[in-house]
Amino acid sequence: METGMISTAITATPQTKTASNTLDKDGFLKLLVEQLKNQDPTAPQDSDKMVEQLTSFSSLEESQKTNALLLGLQTQTAGLFQAQTAGLVGRNVKVDGSGFNLKSGSATMNIELAAAADVTLTVKDANGNVIATLPQGHLARGTTALTWDGLDSSGNPVPDGAYKVEVTASGDDGKAVPFRTSLTMKVDAVTFRDGGIYLASGGNIFSLADVLEITA
Repeated sequence: METGMISTAITATPQTKTASNTLDKDGFLKLLVEQLKNQDPTAPQDSDKMVEQLTSFSSLEESQKTNALLLGLQTQTAGLFQAQTAGLVGRNVKVDGSGFNLKSGSATMNIELAAAADVTLTVKDANGNVIATLPQGHLARGTTALTWDGLDSSGNPVPDGAYKVEVTASGDDGKAVPFRTSLTMKVDAVTFRDGGIYLASGGNIFSLADVLEITA
């Protein structure tokens, strides 16, 4: 009976180091020591240059300490900020944006008009299909709460959920009137991802940067 042996050759992969254009404090100190060791005894190094090099070394070390301190403060501040924003859970916030979050046949959205205008809302589902067209009549300048009963154009109730809203606002002269829309929502959760802070409400996610107002 013959027995065969399988030999495996392992080839070591040479490790390469990437050259760096920066000099840390250890490298600076080694360079300075080598310079002192190899200087010409008959022509010692200029004392002014020596002081200049030592000053540069001291500045480098202080700069590294400062950077480490700032990084620690940044991390600590981020943690405190996250703890504070967690307190928004259960609070009502006004968020920049447009749309109806329909729940139990009721939804509300705010509009702030720069001048009095005739306003019309076009409600669409997630696929862009028009669900209802809602004339709001002539609204005064300022902020007005707009409501929707959750009925489509045929008077049939639609399922609860998030619906897109397109707004048109025309003044007495027929020209478009500038406006800003916002949503009032109750924060269900606060999430932290990709370096940002987001608020969740009824399946909708909003950036903390979009919050316009916080109430009890």
